[in-house]
Amino acid sequence: MRNNKTALSRTAVVAVAGTIGLALSGGTGAAAVDATNQIVDQQGRTVQAISADTRIDWVAPLDGNPLTREWFHSGKACFKVDVPAGDPWTGHITIGYQVGYPATLSGKISFQYQTPGLELELGKDGPKADVFNLIPTLGIQLDVGFGPGIQSVDAAGGDVSGTDGCITMSGFHGTVTGVLGTTTIRPFVRLVSSSGDTVVAYGPLSSI
Repeated sequence: MRNNKTALSRTAVVAVAGTIGLALSGGTGAAAVDATNQIVDQQGRTVQAISADTRIDWVAPLDGNPLTREWFHSGKACFKVDVPAGDPWTGHITIGYQVGYPATLSGKISFQYQTPGLELELGKDGPKADVFNLIPTLGIQLDVGFGPGIQSVDAAGGDVSGTDGCITMSGFHGTVTGVLGTTTIRPFVRLVSSSGDTVVAYGPLSSI
């Protein structure tokens, strides 16, 4: 499968008043980990991105369009950093999708998201997180050519600090329109430290 160069154009963006709450917890302690990946950053600290509790349910599209794929996604995007006591760490965590498809009808695909529940779980270092930009991306159209191809779309993200924590998504609703044939989505968790060190963990594949 070859990758296509994309020209990103934003269509009408819909404002969403998603529910964002703080729930103190032990991070991934009770979560079912689907995938994890780690790096050692420039300061010698182990930085880990974790995809956990992933559940993707495909449903029949409400628009009845055979070119539309629709799903609900629940899961956690988690981070864990091994740092000495008193050593500050900050970064940005993102949860998103890779979408693979064999062909498109028009050379364009459109994404729509709705998220009724976003929650931030903080780890043992307490409430150290900036959740102001924990906002989903809505109403995106990509010029992708006629395929095949793989596209990446960021769904939500937030600035984080401390040693561990999770963004939890519950009932995240997604649709993609304009694809022909079997469509596969692969969720990912991307963690970027303030110094630019990056690690990505990919969740399980799901196709329809």
